[in-house]
Amino acid sequence: MSPLKTTALEQRKKGLTAKERLVLQMIDYADIVEETYESSCFMKKSQLILLVSNEYRNDIPVVDSKILMARLIDLSELPSADRNIIREDWQIIADKVRRGLAHELSGSDTTYLEACTKGMDGSHMVKQPNSQIPAKPRAFALKSGYVTSLVREWLNDLGSLAITDDTEVAARGFERTIIERFSTYIGLTTDEIEVLLGIELDPSAKGYRATLARRMLGVSTKNVEEFDRSGISMKTILIDEQGRPPESMSFPVFRYMGPGSVLEEDWESDEDEEIPRIKRILEDTRFLFVVFQRYSGMIRLKEVRFWSMSGADIETYVKPVWEATRKNIELGILPDLPKGSFNGVCHVRPHAANKKDTFPTPLNGNQVKKCFWLDRRYIQRQLSGPEQLPLT
Repeated sequence: MSPLKTTALEQRKKGLTAKERLVLQMIDYADIVEETYESSCFMKKSQLILLVSNEYRNDIPVVDSKILMARLIDLSELPSADRNIIREDWQIIADKVRRGLAHELSGSDTTYLEACTKGMDGSHMVKQPNSQIPAKPRAFALKSGYVTSLVREWLNDLGSLAITDDTEVAARGFERTIIERFSTYIGLTTDEIEVLLGIELDPSAKGYRATLARRMLGVSTKNVEEFDRSGISMKTILIDEQGRPPESMSFPVFRYMGPGSVLEEDWESDEDEEIPRIKRILEDTRFLFVVFQRYSGMIRLKEVRFWSMSGADIETYVKPVWEATRKNIELGILPDLPKGSFNGVCHVRPHAANKKDTFPTPLNGNQVKKCFWLDRRYIQRQLSGPEQLPLT
């Protein structure tokens, strides 16, 4: 009998979107180290899934929500590229557990299939093989973006794929395949890249370098389907001749009060709706940095690399900033929100269109919108490691 799973779909600008990841089954750390993908408990229990999707509306109880569709998902009948990516994801998770690193598992490790935290609260830990360090209990889950892609495929509403040759992922893996798309263009100026691509873009247009990066991937639309599915965020970075990024990296603005605000979040929770948004983004997002460098009056493509913020950095640097932000909002001392000098990695500052672009606060009236930022010096350090291109 196929397991029954449910997912809530929300109508957004881009169409029906899965509200959350689709949790499949718990990961048994002791068993997975002895398994192969084909013989795994994951394949035995989750190869065939009956997915029932209901309409999410915040004004209607779940029991009264409309059923939008019910489909049988057979992992063995997914497109070949998807099957290869999910297999690679499972292998990444299994290999990490085999190396005694279950405590370092993160949603950003993988592309479509992830190991999400699952427990009563964030303090619950379990034993893992090959290490004395306890790990959080985790479950296999299909990322919300991938579930969204399945729904849109059923509705014939998919975007443009960067990888159209299924054998590439099987031979090289997903990330290496994406990285190699850029290999031809490393060291070239933006003008030379346009000539090689046979296109003419407006360098003064907003998002020019992002558009150019997508065209190097072979995608002419604003979205790369695989990135939407996996939660990959492509960031184009322009550094100066000394390798310094001009600005820090911003994240979505946060609310000071009310539903979804910092005050309603719980750092230790395993529930998606309670986990701080900044924590969820950093734990789940794999960033693709496409780095351009200004040199002698020209801009060249310098390097391309995938990057995720480590769990240690999130706990050491981001958590204290979130805690201080929450405390200062509660006390009404907004001038004391963590500034750039707080720890050199994460801080809070305005991220608004103008002074009138505000959110209400509990004790300080309406205040300009703010967000969490990663310091540009920290980003520079992440770019100073071994380059991922050129590949050998």
